Amino acid sequence: MRKCRLLYLLILTLSGLLCFPKIIFAGLCVWRFPDRDIKEYFDADSYKTVIVDVPSAKKATIEKRLGAKLDPDENQFRFWPVYKKGVRAGTIGTHLAKGDYGAIEVVVALEHDPAGKNLKIRAVGIQRDREKARAALRSPQFLNQFIGKTSNDPLEIGKDIKQAEGAVKSSQAIAFSVKKQLIVFEELMQGK
Repeated sequence: MRKCRLLYLLILTLSGLLCFPKIIFAGLCVWRFPDRDIKEYFDADSYKTVIVDVPSAKKATIEKRLGAKLDPDENQFRFWPVYKKGVRAGTIGTHLAKGDYGAIEVVVALEHDPAGKNLKIRAVGIQRDREKARAALRSPQFLNQFIGKTSNDPLEIGKDIKQAEGAVKSSQAIAFSVKKQLIVFEELMQGK
C-alpha cells in the first residue's frame, strides 16, 4: 500500500511538472552579479530583463548558423539590455556550458554599434564553475581573446581562440556558449 501511494505521488508530481514545461525546463542561466557586471563591463547604471522564446521558424536558422542543435531545453533565452544615464550601452547574456567537472556559468557582454546593426563581444566572464583549471579559464589570457569578435568569427578552439591551459573541453564549451549568445541575440533580439 505504501509503495502504491509513493508511486501515485510521483506520477502526480511529474504530471504537474509537465503542465509548466517552459518555466521548469527552460535552459536559463541565472545572472548572479548584475550590478557589478554592468558597472565593470559598461560603466552602466541600470538594466532591464528581456525573455525571448525561440520560435520554430527561427530555430532552424539558429542551428544552421551554430553548426549544432540547440539543447532540448533551450526554447527560451534571457538578455539584459544595460543603460548608462538612460542610453543603451550594450547587452548582457548568460549561458550554462557543460565543462569537464559540471556547469560553467558564462556571462557575455555584447556591444552594439550606434546603428544597432553590428554586434561584437565587449567582455566574457565566468560566474561559477567547478573546473580544475579554474584559474586558466578565468584568466585574461583566455577570456580576453573573445573581445571584439563577432558572429562572423569562427569562435572555435584551435582556430581563432587558444584553449585555457589544461582545459580543452571546458574551453570549447565556453567558446561555444559565447558563439551561441551572439547568434541567438542576432536572430531574436536584433533591433530590440
